[in-house]
Amino acid sequence: MMKKIIAIATALTVSVWLVGPGVAQAVTAEELQAQINALLSQLTALQTQLAGMGGGNATGTVCTFTRNLYPGVARGDDVKCLQQYLNSVGHPVAASGYGSPGQETTYYGSLTTAAVSGWQTAKGVACGAWCGYFGPISQAKYTALQAGGGGVVCGNGTCETGETHTSCPGDCPTTTCGNGTCDTGESNNTCPADCAASACTAEGSFSVILSASPVSRTVNAGAGIEALGIDITANNSDMTVGRVDFQATVTALGVGENPGNFITGIKVYDTSVSDANLKKTVTSPVFTQDAGGLWYTQLSDLNFVVTKGTTKKLLVVIDTGTTIDLNRIVTVGTYPGTATGGIRARDCKGIDNYLGLVNTRQLTVQNPGVATVAISQAVDNPLSNNVKADPTNGVQTNESLLSLSAKASAGSAALLRLQVRYASAASSSVLPSILYLYDGDTLVSSVTPTNTSTAVFENFVLPLTQDVAKNLKIKANWAANAAFQSGGAAFVLNVPVGTAADGITGVYQRGNGQQLGIINGTAIASNTKWISESGLKLTFISGTATYVPEAIAGGVGIAKGTLVFKAVPFGGTLIEPAYASDATTVAAGTIGSGMLVNLVATVGGAAPVASADLTLTYDLQSSLGVGANVAEDQEVTVTTRMEISKTVSTTNGTTVFKINDICYNVGSPAANPGVCQGTTSGIGGAGTGNLTDNWVTNTVNMTP
Repeated sequence: MMKKIIAIATALTVSVWLVGPGVAQAVTAEELQAQINALLSQLTALQTQLAGMGGGNATGTVCTFTRNLYPGVARGDDVKCLQQYLNSVGHPVAASGYGSPGQETTYYGSLTTAAVSGWQTAKGVACGAWCGYFGPISQAKYTALQAGGGGVVCGNGTCETGETHTSCPGDCPTTTCGNGTCDTGESNNTCPADCAASACTAEGSFSVILSASPVSRTVNAGAGIEALGIDITANNSDMTVGRVDFQATVTALGVGENPGNFITGIKVYDTSVSDANLKKTVTSPVFTQDAGGLWYTQLSDLNFVVTKGTTKKLLVVIDTGTTIDLNRIVTVGTYPGTATGGIRARDCKGIDNYLGLVNTRQLTVQNPGVATVAISQAVDNPLSNNVKADPTNGVQTNESLLSLSAKASAGSAALLRLQVRYASAASSSVLPSILYLYDGDTLVSSVTPTNTSTAVFENFVLPLTQDVAKNLKIKANWAANAAFQSGGAAFVLNVPVGTAADGITGVYQRGNGQQLGIINGTAIASNTKWISESGLKLTFISGTATYVPEAIAGGVGIAKGTLVFKAVPFGGTLIEPAYASDATTVAAGTIGSGMLVNLVATVGGAAPVASADLTLTYDLQSSLGVGANVAEDQEVTVTTRMEISKTVSTTNGTTVFKINDICYNVGSPAANPGVCQGTTSGIGGAGTGNLTDNWVTNTVNMTP
């Protein structure tokens, strides 16, 4: 088909040449015009047909990716399919030989890496230090392109995101003086024929402040460091900024040096970094030192236009040397560091105005490749609760155990390995059948525990952008187990850090290839999960406490606590939710049936005992009524109340109410002693960890 199009285009060229002036014509002009019209119709039809076949906006070979692809990954057909895709969309792996069209391979090497990097740049994929790595972000972009979600398509007449005048000049034309239209970026100063001088009615002025970004911060030495942003507002007239006198100081351990020895390049952008927004490039800038010791360089011919009544950011980006032994403190602003100069802007009448910045930005520039990766416990770490196990299948719901925050500082990095520890209140036979590591909702790695204490996630590369925290989640499934039948078994992932034998460990890689161990900033541990075939799914709702200074015989008042939670039975019916009052721990064997909520009030730092100075009263309410059974999967709201009457003023103290234990009977005869869960009680007295540790009220003070 392409050959047909070329042939028609050639015929059109010959036909047009034949009707040129001074050429003897064998046919009439009318006949030649008819031939040309016929050829044009054929050409239009063929182009339409080609576009319908994908030739005009081809999405390339369709592949399915189930893993991350990077240099050194195991060979596979997915690598070969990726090479075929790259070859089909204009990013060839090789011009000839292995990797070229028709000779794609299953090996992911340097040629594939370079082709992927070029594709990422063309498609606007933010890959940073990991360009050439075909991971979740690149695969998501690939999927969007296959689904028609957009891409960079030169020649379609539309300047799409990611295109510039340099990459797609036909779609993204530059502003053109003399075309009769005042294009974006033009003004009366730059294109007077298009932007009529009659539009200029008043002298203009402008104001400047530091932009909110970039901020003062620590950065790695190298290219593309956003150093200074200036918000410029035009008043009464369009203002064209022609020059900025850029001031910089560079010091190491307090000793100054010529900024030109360290700052190797400067670029000026309109608003943000992109080829389309580039206003000025200075290679090897020359800095001048004035009599007062200030260093500056002139950034001229900027043609930075700010429309009347609007504000735009002028962004200065620097490149620095990278072979440094000490950090450099780089302070940037405008010369001479006062509000009276440094920035020159011209209004529509051709009158120059001068302003400058008083404030500066400061960068601590360090040797690249010194990133560190810290792992900490995330704020959405799952709380303790009961997990339903199926008698046949166990737990296959990808139960969330631990939520982590992983962040790289002082540079980007990649997480390569993560090791977790676990423990169970029962035997090792109740350990998970599989553990999963997720980056948000994306599966990163999985592992089948093979011992009773540790599991290692490895053989993955998870990029970490500098100062951007990733939320990692660890989830688990369990096979069916007899231990889940009578009360269940407890499981906790990752005992707290603090010793060489405990905690989360792992390996990350810096941009320079160096591999180091991750840092744990705080103790990390999951909350206990109790896995059983019957039980209660519990949700804490609220806890409040008040102090009422009522006059009672010999005392000063009453402290009242209210705690509310929801319970949903699974694996059977919750029998007779009843209440038995007790100020201390209640052993499982003392519960006849139903539900017991064991409340404890802490006064002055200790739980009270029977004493002449404290009188305790209790109350429990169920949304279904006390004594009513609760069917499986039915929700019941339980409200518990406790009061302490203080009768002797010498025992003043702060008071907190909490639920210490919850005992219940699900799916068993009424005579069954039931199950107790909480802080101090458990099946057979074994305890279940911190199921209700956080079920507390606020603190009130019983003042005399």
